[in-house]
Amino acid sequence: MASTVSSRPIPALYTVYILRSTMRHASLYIGSTPDPPRRLKQHNGVVKGGAARTARASLRPWEMVGLVSGFPGPVAALKFEWALTNPHLSLHIPAESRLSVARQTKKNGHPRRPPASMHSILANLHLLLRVPSFARWPLRLHVFVPEVHAAWNKWTSEAAAAAAAAVDAPEALLAEPVEVLTDFKPSVPDMYGADEAELGPAWGIHALPLDYGPMRDYVDKANDIFTFEREGDCAVCNTPLPAGQGLYAVCPNAGCEAVGHLRCWSGHLLESETHNHDNGHEHDHEHEHEHEHSHDLGDGPLVPKRGHCPDCGGPVIWGDMMKELTLRMRAPKEVEKIVKAKRRQEKAADKAAADADKAASKAAAAVAAEELPSSIEIVPSAAAKTTKTTKTTKTARATKPATTKTKAKAKEPEKATKITKTTRVTKAASATLSQTAKTAKTTTTAAVGDASAVLLDRAKSPEVIVL
Repeated sequence: MASTVSSRPIPALYTVYILRSTMRHASLYIGSTPDPPRRLKQHNGVVKGGAARTARASLRPWEMVGLVSGFPGPVAALKFEWALTNPHLSLHIPAESRLSVARQTKKNGHPRRPPASMHSILANLHLLLRVPSFARWPLRLHVFVPEVHAAWNKWTSEAAAAAAAAVDAPEALLAEPVEVLTDFKPSVPDMYGADEAELGPAWGIHALPLDYGPMRDYVDKANDIFTFEREGDCAVCNTPLPAGQGLYAVCPNAGCEAVGHLRCWSGHLLESETHNHDNGHEHDHEHEHEHEHSHDLGDGPLVPKRGHCPDCGGPVIWGDMMKELTLRMRAPKEVEKIVKAKRRQEKAADKAAADADKAASKAAAAVAAEELPSSIEIVPSAAAKTTKTTKTTKTARATKPATTKTKAKAKEPEKATKITKTTRVTKAASATLSQTAKTAKTTTTAAVGDASAVLLDRAKSPEVIVL
């Protein structure tokens, strides 16, 4: 007989959404999807897919005004979707709590679905999120339109007032409040006339995490614990945890490596919920340890929702722990991808930090260079002068014979006349050259004397002299 247990991990995101036509607000649609942005494009005809009921051009474009997230898989989301679409038939709603009742029948004798409005959908949604079938799941309500959020708050207030006034109010109305998250449309014109994902910061369905990115640090920490066999002792019962011999859950809080048996974690969280609900305060550690394993499978809920870690005291959500556990046990390749992505992210962050430090150092050096005194004198050294003079002399010596030889070959017939003229020019310029050399020598001697005087005079000066 084939097993009915799913071999896939809990998905990163699976939702049941409420769709409303922007052309006619009375037209509503309920569906489920793991990818709300892609599904909205299908309903609007941008990509293939969608539903026949949303294919009418007169009703497009559609908008997602709200959705419920946190389903452990597609089957769970489909059950919730059907119950919300057919509240007059769903067995998840007790008869005494049913809000939608069929007034007509079809030709086949089945009850006809009553007309849906935003008010009726929100009322049934408020009820379904509190019935025992779905109350223990980590479900969250996301609202993206202000008037829908106002309608939700109005109905919630009316339901709370009715439950407080009633003597035997339904248990669903007395349950704890549902977590509601809002992310409204920014003030951008023609938001639905273009691709919403490309207009400014992501908001609404485009800001929802479609992958396991938010759990990257948690998954990496758990992977390190079990890869290097650092399970240690159970954080609840304090017994050793043999490596690879059981289902162990890990605390999701950063910096805490508390590991425990799955049953121990469940009992601890359920016991904490019971104590907080009955007494409104925490019991001491001895009393809690006494009732640690006294939870009977027959009384009370079987699946915990949230609590606190016995080691670090931080908040713990059971759904997040189960998502990491199923990911580790059923999708090791996905865990490897997540860990590699985290390593790449860390390397990119380190490189960005190193580049920032290098840029800061260059900026500081530039500022320091601008603040140096402007009256800095650069006096070339004698060795530099000698080297330069030597190079010039060698170049002149190498060039002069070749030039003279070329001229002699080119104009050989007038050799005697040119020699005489050259001799006369040489004799005539000899005196001038001697006088120029004497003047240059005198000037150089004076300049050297002045430079020495400058060096001597500025020896006590704070100015910098580069030799």
